[in-house]
Amino acid sequence: MKNIKSLYRIWKFNLKNFRTSLVFGLILTAFVVTFNSCDDFIEVAPEDVIDADTFFSNPDELIFALNGVYAYQRNIFGNFNYFNLIEARTDNAGQDQLDQKERVETDTFEETPGNLLLVNVWTQNYILINNANNVIARAPDVPFETTDEGALIDRAVGEAKFLRALSYFVLANMFGDVPLRTEPTTDFNNATIPRSPVSDVYTQIIADLNDAIAVLPNTYSGGQQQEEGRATKLAAFTLLAKVQLQIGNNGAASSALNNVIGQYELLPNYAELYAAGNDNSVESIFEVSFNPTNETGLGMNNLLIPASEAASLGIVAGGFAGNLPTFPTQDVQGIYEAGDLRADASFTTYDNNGTPALYISKYIDLDAAGAGSDINLILLRYADALLMKAEADGESASSYELINQVRRRAFGQDPDTPNPAIDIDASSPGTFIEKIMLERRRELVFEGQRYFDLKRLPSADALTIINNHLSAEYTGVPTVQEYQLVYPIPQGEIDVSNGVITQNPGY
Repeated sequence: MKNIKSLYRIWKFNLKNFRTSLVFGLILTAFVVTFNSCDDFIEVAPEDVIDADTFFSNPDELIFALNGVYAYQRNIFGNFNYFNLIEARTDNAGQDQLDQKERVETDTFEETPGNLLLVNVWTQNYILINNANNVIARAPDVPFETTDEGALIDRAVGEAKFLRALSYFVLANMFGDVPLRTEPTTDFNNATIPRSPVSDVYTQIIADLNDAIAVLPNTYSGGQQQEEGRATKLAAFTLLAKVQLQIGNNGAASSALNNVIGQYELLPNYAELYAAGNDNSVESIFEVSFNPTNETGLGMNNLLIPASEAASLGIVAGGFAGNLPTFPTQDVQGIYEAGDLRADASFTTYDNNGTPALYISKYIDLDAAGAGSDINLILLRYADALLMKAEADGESASSYELINQVRRRAFGQDPDTPNPAIDIDASSPGTFIEKIMLERRRELVFEGQRYFDLKRLPSADALTIINNHLSAEYTGVPTVQEYQLVYPIPQGEIDVSNGVITQNPGY
């Protein structure tokens, strides 16, 4: 790696004793990456060991470390394991039943606590959390000379708290009660702590986001340390609304979204959302950056494309040997109305040995090469915010207008112009929550939202949807029980803790 800008130094650990993912996952990662250029990597000098208390000697070093927290999000959200645990878990995507056993088990709710996909997602999130904790804990000791430098340090802490909150939101939804770590783990003496009640985890998430809101800007000017794509105040408000909605605080969710509505726009063309190179658009609120120029392109999407289709498209790095591991369900194909452009933008028909079949085509870069695709993963966007606001406010004419703005764009129409042929209202079939959930499913399909959406429903309703999907898609799978709406805690974490960390009931 050339053109190295700054010296980066880390603690030295004895790796011989690392026997589980918990301990490994809590090591400070030894690299830090910025958004745009290999020139901005920070050098790792493993021969140089210094005291942690003097780790960051100026605001620039703190920002470099913060950039590493951002970069680590690629390991989580760009990971095929995470996609399967979040999306193939739902009625949106199915799993090839002849594929790898551990992936198949997560699709049919038959996974065991030893499932390695769970270990991977748990570990990656706790690595990010520990790196964020390190930035937060060391920031008060970073010397600065000007008011602007002091404000930069405060902003870095706000960004780190936003990123930490996002990872805890994932963990809380997937696993329920989890260990709540708000200090960096620097040695084995504080490596194991018990799980905290999920309510405490959410309390910390909300506190982190409110702290972030207090110091983050609405936008960034561009340039070094002001790169577009960093967490903003509006991103923190949006995530706060999503969190509040998830735990049933609809009034608080609506209040948070009042700061967001009107600050973004819907792209005219739904298909542009994930067009290669269309990063940080007017609709995007927060996304995870991927950049083939830096050898950090998105690779997970290649596993969603059949090898034959990749060859016909000319995608150098695309395709998957053999059958597709993950594909659109029969059910999701039938949720779109005639003329809804979101269907063609999300999945495509191909010839599967003489039989028409579908694959997920939402994330395709026709210029993708060995370094991956030039496609960012959008975690928060304006259409999601509009639909969340409608859900939080409940059934009303204004809520239907928010839904209809999303629907009009989906049919290629002006979002702000009423259209009786497209718009829905109280007289449309279904309950209000059924209509909002259907529209969310159509709009956000394959974007990792459906699993969390199902968990907001009464458990009996969520289980009915899940079991109907499984019985329609497969034969011989067991009926899903309520306890399975959260994943089991990885068994290795329990073993290494000597029982300090406990298992979720039912597993």
